[in-house]
Amino acid sequence: IILPFLKKARLESIRHFSGVKIDRYLITALVERWRKEAHWFNFREGEWTSTLKDVAILTHLPIDGRAVCVSDHPLGDVGDMTSCQHLIYSVLGVQIPVKGNVDATDRLAPLRTNQVSITWLTKWMKNLNHPTKGGVPLAEESPEEVKEIYACVYLIGMIRGVFLPKKSNNLISCGWLEILLGNWDAMGELS
Repeated sequence: IILPFLKKARLESIRHFSGVKIDRYLITALVERWRKEAHWFNFREGEWTSTLKDVAILTHLPIDGRAVCVSDHPLGDVGDMTSCQHLIYSVLGVQIPVKGNVDATDRLAPLRTNQVSITWLTKWMKNLNHPTKGGVPLAEESPEEVKEIYACVYLIGMIRGVFLPKKSNNLISCGWLEILLGNWDAMGELS
């Protein structure tokens, strides 16, 4: 249902990543063979350097186009909202609280210095599919706006859970959200 949006952004291959299991023994073996000073792996058969093309072949992610550069600098205010609040509200249709905790399980305010709490986003995403909690379930006959929201939520989940899984840091930069919640065609031009 959301695949047309992912195709516009040239990210249809990421749907295969969610089921990937990490082989900790393989990672440990590779870490032991990594030569930091030369940026290569040292194997019995010889040296091996991982290139951007290698990553593109393995992930099927596009590497041609403008490079993705994410800034943590504030983008400015739009009316009485920060630019990050305005971005989330205009695309997802949800008002993000600026101060205070949402509930007792949150240790941080949902919005902090141009970053959004992943915990808050995750809770909001879980409620998205529950009509009793104000959500709209995704169906084949859903309006395009609803499908687009689900596609955005999916991308945010993939970025935070697969590509940038910083478990110690519960925040995602509004710069990433600006890319993920922006124009699908413009996203397709990125590397």
